[in-house]
Amino acid sequence: MRNNQRRLRQQAAAQPPPSAATANAPMTYAVPTEFVELPSRGKFYPEGHPLRNQETVEIKYMTAKDEDILSSQALLKKGLAIDRLIHNLLVADVDVSTLLVPDKSAIMIAARISSYGREYKSDVRCGECGETTKYSFDLNKTNIKEDVFDDYTLQQKQVAYNEEANILELQLPRSEVTVGIQFIDGHHEKIINEGIDGANSITTLMSCIIVSIDGAYDQHSINNFIEVMPAADARHIRKLYAELAPEIDLKQEFVCKECGHSTEMEVPLTAEFFWPE
Repeated sequence: MRNNQRRLRQQAAAQPPPSAATANAPMTYAVPTEFVELPSRGKFYPEGHPLRNQETVEIKYMTAKDEDILSSQALLKKGLAIDRLIHNLLVADVDVSTLLVPDKSAIMIAARISSYGREYKSDVRCGECGETTKYSFDLNKTNIKEDVFDDYTLQQKQVAYNEEANILELQLPRSEVTVGIQFIDGHHEKIINEGIDGANSITTLMSCIIVSIDGAYDQHSINNFIEVMPAADARHIRKLYAELAPEIDLKQEFVCKECGHSTEMEVPLTAEFFWPE
């Protein structure tokens, strides 16, 4: 131990004094980072995607410069503020539009907690008495729903995971057609949100989820089937998707201070999510 300490002292003594240029150089600071658990475990990304089979993703802590993004009225009006923020936070070069929706939510929640803490206060309107009160969500109480990774659950629901294609395959109850479905990413989410109030909202959703029909992956066959798909089959797909998707469970109990009505509330993930009082 003595010899090691001596050598270290000798090495330090042998170093030349800093030059004037070095002494006057501006200080640099590194932004801290953290690792966020991905609800998808990276299982549903295509080959070549940076998050393929990655269970975590590294993100930077939010900075004052990142807050500028959230206060940009131009970005907020275009609905680009959150995506631009996530792009800045990701250490790896990832196209934000290719992020699966639950993974995107996990990144947002982690960034919010590391920047402003676990408590998130939001105005909540009681569905019983109509009164609006301030409710405090605890973001550390969020859970990841992982039924899709449970072989027993998939077997019970008669769903097969096609690992090579990164899709779930199931036979529809009415038409008996076998379809392959995928989990939606940011690109699909935008398409769905743009058509949410339109006349084709259900078929738009189906076109984003369904990727194969009886083993055929061409879009023409998929579109043709969607046009004549029995409503019972479309409902079956939506139900299974909601049950199996590896999502962030944001629901927490809300008790109205005015009337005592109790119900579950979901944390709204908007740009305001990052602006605590």
